[in-house]
Amino acid sequence: MQAPLTSGPENRRHFIQQLLASAPLFGSLAWTSSTLAAPPFKRNERCQSVLRRLKGPMASITMPYNKDYSIDHGSLRAWVDFMCENKAPILFMTHGDSELGLLSEQEMEAVIRTVARQAGGRALVLGGTGVWWTNRTIDFINRVEDSGVDAMNVHLGSLVRNEDDIFDNLAEIDRRTELPLLISDTKYSTELMTRIAQIPKLIGDKCHEELYGYHALIRATRQYDFSILSAGQMKHFLFGYLIGSTAYLCPITPFAPQIGVEFYAALERNDFLRAREMTFEYEDGLLAITGPLGYPHCYKSLLYLTGIYKNNLMRPPRKSNAIEQLGPLKEFIHKHNMI
Repeated sequence: MQAPLTSGPENRRHFIQQLLASAPLFGSLAWTSSTLAAPPFKRNERCQSVLRRLKGPMASITMPYNKDYSIDHGSLRAWVDFMCENKAPILFMTHGDSELGLLSEQEMEAVIRTVARQAGGRALVLGGTGVWWTNRTIDFINRVEDSGVDAMNVHLGSLVRNEDDIFDNLAEIDRRTELPLLISDTKYSTELMTRIAQIPKLIGDKCHEELYGYHALIRATRQYDFSILSAGQMKHFLFGYLIGSTAYLCPITPFAPQIGVEFYAALERNDFLRAREMTFEYEDGLLAITGPLGYPHCYKSLLYLTGIYKNNLMRPPRKSNAIEQLGPLKEFIHKHNMI
C-alpha cells in the first residue's frame, strides 16, 4: 500500500530519491529544441542569439559599495572577471538582488555599462529597468542599447495589475525598442503569460511561482521559443529543466560559480542523481543559514567573506549584516572549500 503523501522535508526528500532513482529514464524526458513544436513565428536573429545562450545558472549582479555608499565599480569589474573566468554563463540584473530600488537611473546605466564592457562577450549580460512609467522605461532601454548589454529585464512591479493593461504596456515597450526583453512576473496567470510569450522581442520570464505554477508556465509557453526562468532554487530547476526551462537564478553562483556550473553540467549529461545530491549538499544548507540574514544582505556578506568585495555594506535604510552574525556563513564556505 502506498504511503500517504505529506509535505514534511523528509517525505519530500524520500519522494525525490524514489523519483530520481531511475535517473537514466529522465534523459528521454528532457525537452530539447528537436522535441518542441515549431514556434508560430520566428524571432529575429538578435533574440535567437540571446536564447541560444540563455542556458544554465544566472548570477545576480549584487551591488558593491564604497564607504560613502557610492558604487564600487572596481569591485564590480573584479566580480565580472571572477564570474567569466569560472564560466558563469549569465550575469543578471534583477530588482531585489541588484537593489534597483536604491539606485538612481544614472547609477543603473553606469552599472550596465561597467558589467557589459567588462564581460566583453564572455558571459550573457541581462540588464534591468526600474519600476517606471512606460516612456521612461523605453527611453532607458534605448539609451543603454549601445552599452553591449544583450537583453533587458523589464520591471513593472505592481504599477499595473489588469492583465490587458500589462500586455498592452509590454507590447508598447516591444514596439519602441530593439533590444531583446525579459520580464519579472508578479503572479501572472497562465493565460497572460501565453499572450506575453507571443510578443516578438519578449523572450523570457523570471518566474516567481511555486513549483507547480512554474511548471504550468513552462508547458503553456514552450511552443513560442520563450524561456521560463526559475527564480532562484536548484530544487525547482531540477524538475523544470526536464520539461523545458533553460536557466535558473542560482543563489550560489554569485560567490561560487563553479557549483552552479557543475549542477547544470550534471543535468546536461543526464546525471540527475548527482544534481539531486548537490541540492542537498549545497542549497539546503545555504538556505538554512541565509534566511535569518535577509536578502540580498546575505549574498553581499558571502561576496565579502570570499574576498571578492571589500565590505558587505547595504545602503540605508537597510542595515548591513554585522560581522559577528557571519559565523555560520564562514563555516559553510570553509566546509565546502569555496574560498
